[in-house]
Amino acid sequence: MGDPQNRTCVTMVGQRLLHHGSCMGEFEPQYIGTDYFTFRHKPCVEEKEWHGHSLITAVLIDNDGRIIFNLKCRSCGKRDALKTHPSLWVLQREKPLQHEQIFKLSPKLKSCVKRHWWDNL
Repeated sequence: MGDPQNRTCVTMVGQRLLHHGSCMGEFEPQYIGTDYFTFRHKPCVEEKEWHGHSLITAVLIDNDGRIIFNLKCRSCGKRDALKTHPSLWVLQREKPLQHEQIFKLSPKLKSCVKRHWWDNL
């Protein structure tokens, strides 16, 4: 799927991976009950009711522990990336971040924890 030579990768739904977003603030998470959230594309939601729901096309965890959501609006097709960080706003955070204490991975997924060519696209 990925090509380390030209640093591109196509996801399962045929979209190129995004690491950096547009910083336009058009996509935002939306709490939908119990322990679930989704993402919405604000311009489409404001335009017409029941529009702007987003498809998550990929989820990445990079070498800094950031969780990166690749998003595509189901209404207009616009794409973007939003990311979070497990301890970005913690003043007394450990350096380097101890991923093993945060992410509980299955044995199969643990073998994937390493530096990736897409970590700092």
